[in-house]
Amino acid sequence: MTLPIPEQFQLALYVALGMSLALPFLLVNIKIAPRLGWVDWPKARGLSEDQVPLVGMSLVLGSFIYLGALAWVGKVSGFFIASTFLIAAMGFFDDLYARPPLDKMLIQIFCVVCVVLFDPSLQKSISQAYGPWGTFWAIFFILGLMNSVNFIDGIDGLAGTVLFFGGFGLYSFSLGHAESKSIGIYGGLLMGMLVPFLYFNVVKRKGFLGNIGSYTLSYLLAVQHLSIPLESTNIISRLALPGLCFLVPIADAAMVLVYRLGSRRSPFQADKGHLHHRLMQSSLPLRYILLVMGLIEFLGVSVSFALSQNVESVSGWLAPAICFTHVLTVSMLIVLVEKTSKHRLQGYFAHLDQGKAVYYLKYRLTDPNGGLLPASTLRRLEARINTEIRITDLCFIQGSDTLFVMLRNLTEPFKGFSARLDRIFEQERVQQALTIEQGEIIKVSEPKPSFRQVPQVAN
Repeated sequence: MTLPIPEQFQLALYVALGMSLALPFLLVNIKIAPRLGWVDWPKARGLSEDQVPLVGMSLVLGSFIYLGALAWVGKVSGFFIASTFLIAAMGFFDDLYARPPLDKMLIQIFCVVCVVLFDPSLQKSISQAYGPWGTFWAIFFILGLMNSVNFIDGIDGLAGTVLFFGGFGLYSFSLGHAESKSIGIYGGLLMGMLVPFLYFNVVKRKGFLGNIGSYTLSYLLAVQHLSIPLESTNIISRLALPGLCFLVPIADAAMVLVYRLGSRRSPFQADKGHLHHRLMQSSLPLRYILLVMGLIEFLGVSVSFALSQNVESVSGWLAPAICFTHVLTVSMLIVLVEKTSKHRLQGYFAHLDQGKAVYYLKYRLTDPNGGLLPASTLRRLEARINTEIRITDLCFIQGSDTLFVMLRNLTEPFKGFSARLDRIFEQERVQQALTIEQGEIIKVSEPKPSFRQVPQVAN
């Protein structure tokens, strides 16, 4: 996906302005949040073990400054401003004291229905263009996107990455629509505001988006995505275009919904089946997770922008078909990764239950001076050893200097296997490879419990 050169310079300018707008608010927010109790407390289903300041209100405040300026010149309606303020208030109080899901859903429904029915921009681009069914599906889309983005806001940087590319898609769609220029500017500003937030959230771990940030920013993006008058002959094709810009949260929501219904549970019942829970259980490094999810989002935005430039594609069912297949593919990949991890772990336990042993070796790898090896060298060694062992076996990095190898079956003596690994270390010029531990793991049968009657003492 490439933008014209003038548009690239304009986008860079808007991103820079967004960064300069959000950074002071974020720095102040981080300082005062702990004193005012604006922190994320460790939760039973949460991932954080410490109190982290909630800084999403800084991004919301920056958004309100821009929206207020637009309202002053008559570019946005009072319904949009009022409903956004109510969503932000709901998220803020939900951060302080968790509110029942039904209460939050009623507030969301009220705000979304009002803005879809009475906002002039949405009336023109949705209700008048697609009729009552368009109004219904627009309400469903906004509600679904708000909650799906909130669902994935449990791992550092994931919701921020999704919102970043959502703003990129908003800016891209506004090109060629002069009446939507102010909407596109907000997309660029939001991208800029999210840059320092992602730095504090991912690198420094000093701030969380919070419900106020995830609900409000996703609401703003959803409404403004639908306010752009993109040409399409049916509402499903129209909704598929912004849907491609939010592949990750939509895939997560679809996967969770199917999983809960498949296990005969209420789709509104909370669990640990969301995307961030599954990814954290897989022990994948955070940078890899964000890189892959960011790439998925970028590809989705690129495909969506290309389709929006071809009226014939948007008018037919090509856009919904591509959106559906993308969502299905992402969902299946997530499920396959989780199932693979579970089956491998179950395989080791089944092996032990059969009375067989599991073998392991641990190596401490250092440079000639006793220092740590570069992380790239450790990863290369991990990859090479995984190609030398069976598919059912496993090699992984443990800590910053330890390599752990686990074998389901020992097809040769430890001495012969170690010699093969030593040759790999020699080829990779690792001069200090010390075997610190090796052995086997077997299941010890538990002794049968014995019961002893305790005499009762009379009162």
